[in-house]
Amino acid sequence: MNKKRLKDLLFSNTFVIMVTLGIIMIVIIFVTENILFKHLYNSTIKSSITTISKYYNNSMEYLAFHSGNYEQILSEILNEAYSNYKTGNKQAIFSMPEIKFLEEKKIIKNVNYYVIDKNGVIIETDYNNDLGLNLSLRVPEYWRFLKQTLEKDKKFIGKISFEIKTNNPRIYGYKMMENGNIFEVGLLLNEKNIPNFLKDISIVKFNFIEGVYTYNNSYIPFSSNYPLLDDEEKNIFTKLKYSDEEIKDYIIKEKSDGKKVYVYFKWKPRGSESSFNFMVLTKVEINFSDIVKIKNYLIYISMLVIGGFILIFALVIAYNTRKVEKPLIKLIKNIENGKIEEVETNVLEIDTLIKYYSHLVTTLSNRINEEENELLNLKKKFELVEKEKELLYDMALKDELTKLFNKKGSIKVFQKIISNKESFCVIYISLDNYGNVLERYGKNEASEMILELVGIMQKTIRDRDFIFRISEEEFLIVLRYVNLEISQKILKRLVDFVKKFNITTDKVYKISISYGLLEYKGQNIDSIFIESKKRMKEMKEKKKELLRRLKNND
Repeated sequence: MNKKRLKDLLFSNTFVIMVTLGIIMIVIIFVTENILFKHLYNSTIKSSITTISKYYNNSMEYLAFHSGNYEQILSEILNEAYSNYKTGNKQAIFSMPEIKFLEEKKIIKNVNYYVIDKNGVIIETDYNNDLGLNLSLRVPEYWRFLKQTLEKDKKFIGKISFEIKTNNPRIYGYKMMENGNIFEVGLLLNEKNIPNFLKDISIVKFNFIEGVYTYNNSYIPFSSNYPLLDDEEKNIFTKLKYSDEEIKDYIIKEKSDGKKVYVYFKWKPRGSESSFNFMVLTKVEINFSDIVKIKNYLIYISMLVIGGFILIFALVIAYNTRKVEKPLIKLIKNIENGKIEEVETNVLEIDTLIKYYSHLVTTLSNRINEEENELLNLKKKFELVEKEKELLYDMALKDELTKLFNKKGSIKVFQKIISNKESFCVIYISLDNYGNVLERYGKNEASEMILELVGIMQKTIRDRDFIFRISEEEFLIVLRYVNLEISQKILKRLVDFVKKFNITTDKVYKISISYGLLEYKGQNIDSIFIESKKRMKEMKEKKKELLRRLKNND
């Protein structure tokens, strides 16, 4: 019997249709998506960024002109204000004739002075909102520039900038003080006299731009009409670098299936204007909804064309499939029933498959049994390793006698409660007479005294608190979610329990403890141990001193 191959039935007759369909799909998608839309999409974004960048750079010429008018005035005010400050007459700074004149003419709104330490922190000012502000962290590049300039020239008059918190226009003057600190005077300018191109940028609208919004380095908008940035947008700006003349670093975020696009970039005054102490975060809103509609129409038309070809392809496949459907169904039934019959299907591949099916089933069955046994053995070994691991971990973190966490275990607990931002207090406890009991009565009595003390501590604290054995005779109690006042009451209860034990016990020993109480206020873990142990030692020294005095009196 003349057998036919599956390739002859299913592939040869449909090969031409498949190739033609693939070529048509590739051409349509490439033309509509990449050549047409992407080109317009990218060129619009780049032209928008270029136009806004040119607007910024051109506007800086007007700002530089206005800045020059104020620099000489500020230089004279800075010299006189610094003289008043050195003589201790700080109030005279605000009553200087030059300042009164500028305020009357509504050229300035206010004047403030600042003293900045060597690390960039404002340590003194009459403007309390800026007290403690760290310029080295807030504006690191400008801070480095300012320090280098003052180390060389001792005095620097900046250009017009904008307040970090309010975006009000200001101009600052700086003078190096004898002790290495920096004296600064800032003039709050009347914004009506200053060209605020960062607020007026909303007039820049062309092509598909719907809005341009500007913000300072602290994400404060330059206009109250601008929307606030959300956390995702702030994270976008942190990834960007500042550009000056040509914006090269920007991030694009699409919304509504590409109908709306937001472009984010950071700009600062270019090289010759680097003494301007401000930077601009820019968000551009571009609406591509009309272009997306056109693109979608093209895609829909393409889908209709492709759908027609697919329909033809499906009909051909259905026709060819019917030719082999009956023998394939019979083969499937034989596989389901677990038997093989020598059936002639007139298809070479199917007949060959029937011959090798039985051998394949037997081989696979044997292989599965072997792998199941191997997997079972591996599971047992893994369970044994896990048990050994848990035992070793428990031995590494816990004290063998008391079953309390040791110092290494305590560090794990501290890391957890500090990361959870819990409030807590610690009591560092030393068993004063442990060495004497160990020497006089031996290891058993000393260990029993340890367990008695642990029992008293466990009776004193709550279930949520922790006790750690730090060393042979030292312990640390962690009181969670309490303040110092409550901790003192718990500590008093612990001391009372110890006294009661000493009065009522018939043991050969008494329990004597020294302790140090510490409230957590943001210290690191090492500092918690050091400070609480120091307080414990101070108490121990006081007790020794008291004993010495009693002996001397005797």
